[in-house]
Amino acid sequence: MEDQALKWWHVRWGLAGRIISRFAIVSGKLIGLLFLVGAVGWGVLYLLQPWLSSQHLGKIDPQLSIIPVSISNKAESPLSNSNIEHYGFIFRLPNKGIARTIEQTTLVRFPNGMLEFPRPERYEDSLVFASTHNDEHVEKLLGREMLHSQFKLMQVAMLATPEQVKWWRFRSSQNERASLLLVLKFIALTESSPVHALTIRPVYTISSGEFHGFQVGNPDVPPYEARIDLYDGADRHLAFDIWGGEGHGQVLTQEEINAMVASIRPASDH
Repeated sequence: MEDQALKWWHVRWGLAGRIISRFAIVSGKLIGLLFLVGAVGWGVLYLLQPWLSSQHLGKIDPQLSIIPVSISNKAESPLSNSNIEHYGFIFRLPNKGIARTIEQTTLVRFPNGMLEFPRPERYEDSLVFASTHNDEHVEKLLGREMLHSQFKLMQVAMLATPEQVKWWRFRSSQNERASLLLVLKFIALTESSPVHALTIRPVYTISSGEFHGFQVGNPDVPPYEARIDLYDGADRHLAFDIWGGEGHGQVLTQEEINAMVASIRPASDH
């Protein structure tokens, strides 16, 4: 009887061992499958990262889908005889402007708002430049020449849109380049007008003499605000903002802005 009982226990332990062994094998296969699925999923996300990030940015800021167009109103209004000097250049002012300078920032007060010439910013202090500086991969995507010209970099970045990044191109250099330019455009638009960031505003290309650049916003329609970024032949960056308090009226017209841009001269000429 004892021998039979012992044999029975051996049989039971053998069956239990086989069950445990099978369970371990099945569990191992399931865990391996889960790891495989996870690895594949991570790989897919890695490949789709440029497209996913661009789509996300596009949802955050619909402004990114807008590309610059040439400004249609090129008329100029008469200006006053008053002018200001800023960053080595002289600007003539519209009528009724009262100017003062506070810590390298020049403010011109008008009845409905302000014309502001911010403190000149060095290229290396710009957030756009900081995002590309000393990065070999960025240099490979954009080219050395573009990274050494503020205007050329902004010119290309402003033409980027989320729609240019295609999911089926995965992490191709074309997709990575378009995604990078879109990020730079997002930074530039936010940096230039943080108060009205993430709002849809028209973007224009402007040009006068040796100056080329961009205007964000239409001063002739609410909220009557605009940002102008200009670059001269030496790639120096000049900028000014038109803004006012909440619910303010029109500060300057497009014709007055056009005339101001056309009036810019090097201070050494005077």
